[in-house]
Amino acid sequence: MDRFEGYVESLTHDGRGVTKPDGKVWFIDSAIPGETVTFVKTGNRKAYGLGRVEQVLVPSPDRVVPACPYFGQCGGCSLQHLEANAQLRFKEQLLVQQMNKIGGVDVGALKSSIKGPPWGYRRKARLGVRLVPKKGGILVGFREKRNSYITNLDNCMTLDHRIARLLPSLNSLINSLSIREKVPQIEVAAGDRDIALVLRHLKAFSTRDQEVLVNYGQSNRIQCYLQPGGTDSIWCLTPTEVPMLEYGLENGKIKIQFSPTDFTQVNHRVNQLMVEAAVEELEPGGQDRILDLFCGVGNFSLPLAKRVAEVHGVENVPALVDRGMKNAKLNDISNANFEIRDLYASSLRDWDPGRVDKLLIDPPRSGAFEVATWLVPRLTPQLIVYVSCNPATLARDSRILITRSGYRLRSLRAVDMFPHTAHMEALAVFELSR
Repeated sequence: MDRFEGYVESLTHDGRGVTKPDGKVWFIDSAIPGETVTFVKTGNRKAYGLGRVEQVLVPSPDRVVPACPYFGQCGGCSLQHLEANAQLRFKEQLLVQQMNKIGGVDVGALKSSIKGPPWGYRRKARLGVRLVPKKGGILVGFREKRNSYITNLDNCMTLDHRIARLLPSLNSLINSLSIREKVPQIEVAAGDRDIALVLRHLKAFSTRDQEVLVNYGQSNRIQCYLQPGGTDSIWCLTPTEVPMLEYGLENGKIKIQFSPTDFTQVNHRVNQLMVEAAVEELEPGGQDRILDLFCGVGNFSLPLAKRVAEVHGVENVPALVDRGMKNAKLNDISNANFEIRDLYASSLRDWDPGRVDKLLIDPPRSGAFEVATWLVPRLTPQLIVYVSCNPATLARDSRILITRSGYRLRSLRAVDMFPHTAHMEALAVFELSR
């Protein structure tokens, strides 16, 4: 096996150390800037090599012993070897670099990052399931780092503890089913009170299987859903009267209901803080009409509606629009309305949403190129709050807003939605400067 020694200069966007011991660039798992390490080659490309740390010869003061025994094998986390404050500094630096390099935006000083508890934060996850007789039967967990194997987990320190406690029993549960080799995935979701499991299955469960699952759900006080096909095939096996999952905002004054497969933020505490920050940055006034694009189930729409004349939420997923409308009714909010619309379609060029004083954008990783290019120049809202889960597309869209529509970046902050991973979110505020 090829071994090398190198000084680690920096981190990549996905948290790997960068070293150039022989003039060639190497990306090294579990390496930290400032360290000298020996590493073994795990892959080779024309322009760069891949490796993993074998021995740390000169450690960084930011290196810590990972708290999780699965770290290094499980692909769920990539930064547990890096001290928590150093993780956040890395994400802040990455955000600034992406904005500068891709967007050509001079960020200046970042606002204080939004962060929450580093452990037990994750309320949603997709767990892989695989039958591996040589390893004792059914494995349940996250995929291993950089391959498709499953890390069998008895615990996960990032999962909500109510979900993590189920991990030891899920193996035996699936192992006891007649179609155990036909259950490839378990999706887990938690609200403030209830927990749900969604079992993806490629063959019908027997009557006995369903009895086993009902007993498991009842004994663990969880909702159990079955998914034989696409998301529209999901149905609840137990309980018979299904309470919606729910989380609170503004100290419980606003309640957001959702189904297990609806998109919601996985980190409840950070989401609460992010919503508060977004609302504050928009400076909502009593006469304002706010457009909330990619609105989901009403996460931002409903808190904003409490403070303005009207909020118009737009989302291209009909089930989420329906949920948003129901959540408005649940909270006795009559000035929030919701619309189904594809925000990536060319028809956006001609769409007239009416007067828009301020705009909130919370797109998926692909960003909001069409919104920035076609819609914003016609609407010219005074303020835009852009919540991003991908610094690269945020940087791209920022360039468009600034160079084509006369906005300036007023503030930017990192949002640490996924501690111990390289994933980050950001909250950017733009104001019209002309």
